[in-house]
Amino acid sequence: MRTTTSPPRPAARCPIRPGQPCTLCQLDVTGPQDCPLVWLVMGDDELREGVRRAGAGGRPERGSGS
Repeated sequence: MRTTTSPPRPAARCPIRPGQPCTLCQLDVTGPQDCPLVWLVMGDDELREGVRRAGAGGRPERGSGS
């Protein structure tokens, strides 16, 4: 009996932790495409912008304190 192997799948990147692989940190998740945390963050303009800035090496802005 001969078994075949499929080519390795590229590792999915976590959109919440830029530059890091998806570690399937949520239960019943197969990757970023069905991760509830990714869905929540990417659906919120402020959070998405914070992740974008963090991935670019910037620091998240603090509240103005006014």
